[in-house]
Amino acid sequence: MQGRKCGMQNAECGIARKPSSRFRILHSAFRIFTFAWLAVLAPQLTACSREGSSPDAFLVAVVVPGSTADQGWNYSAKEGAELIQRELGLVEPVSFIENVESSQRKSVLRSYGRKGYDLVFCHGYEFHQVVKEVVDEFPETRFVVSGYDQPDERFGSIVYQLGEAAYLCGVIAAHATESGHVGFIAAQRVPPVVLCHDGFRKGFLDTKPDGEVRDPQYIEGANPWEDSAAAKVRTQAMLRNREPAPIDVLFQNADAASRGIFVAVEEHPQRIFVFGANRDQNDTSATSKVLASAVIRVDDAFLRVARAVRNGTFEVKVHSETLATGGIDCVLSPRLADLVGDEKATAIIERVAAAKDGIIRGAIEPYDHVD
Repeated sequence: MQGRKCGMQNAECGIARKPSSRFRILHSAFRIFTFAWLAVLAPQLTACSREGSSPDAFLVAVVVPGSTADQGWNYSAKEGAELIQRELGLVEPVSFIENVESSQRKSVLRSYGRKGYDLVFCHGYEFHQVVKEVVDEFPETRFVVSGYDQPDERFGSIVYQLGEAAYLCGVIAAHATESGHVGFIAAQRVPPVVLCHDGFRKGFLDTKPDGEVRDPQYIEGANPWEDSAAAKVRTQAMLRNREPAPIDVLFQNADAASRGIFVAVEEHPQRIFVFGANRDQNDTSATSKVLASAVIRVDDAFLRVARAVRNGTFEVKVHSETLATGGIDCVLSPRLADLVGDEKATAIIERVAAAKDGIIRGAIEPYDHVD
């Protein structure tokens, strides 16, 4: 009985029984289908594996707090990402994220760290605290805060001495003003902006000691660097104040919000000029009254850092970009003579060239640290 029972079990399990002709046909069909499926899928599997980063790829990311529509600070970082990609010929494209709000910054940086990025540019003074909180978690990722001037042995930073270019703008303002009163407006009071005000003030008073630079005005609010409507209102209020004399030249540093400042200047019924900042804004469509722009060559600065990191020669320190390094410049408007006349334009060109040379040689101190 046991033998019969075991035989029955074996028969039921298909061990002793030969496969039916129907089973053999289905089995053969399945094998043919499987080989055909693998033949089709294999190239796709190979392609998918190539979409992942190569172990030897140099991975770079750039993160900015605002919109590249500003054609200023944020857009300059995009130009830096594009220059790195083009000049270094990276296999993987530079990752670029804009409009990264404060609540998102920590998770964005951690995401790059987990993915093994070699270099992450955090473009803005406001990133420094977040970088301090995450940098120790990712020792293989080099974080660089662009626009931060305090040393930290754990990450690098780049400080842009835009105040040197602002000094040159002050020289220009001293020649362009008729009222002897000039103004300064920015998004908010942060160290780079303070240096800009300091440089502008000193350049103006070194050239026109009897002139006056009004107290700096700040847009403030929830989004001061993007709120062009608030910037326009604040600028209009400044220009309405004609006591003891009207402002007729204005330096601004407000990124995307600068458009509101430009519009207020363009609509102002009295004689008024303005400066661009961070990028060359001489050809902005918002106004035709830009005398010059205080420019940061962010793209060149980013490229220098990226090359050093890839080559293993990057120094963890505050890297300073100046007129001498070529990372800072004052670009005169091609319409300068049309705005101030030939005689003043000639004087401005000569004085700016002399002042620039003096700053580079160390003969002129662009800051007096009065704010």
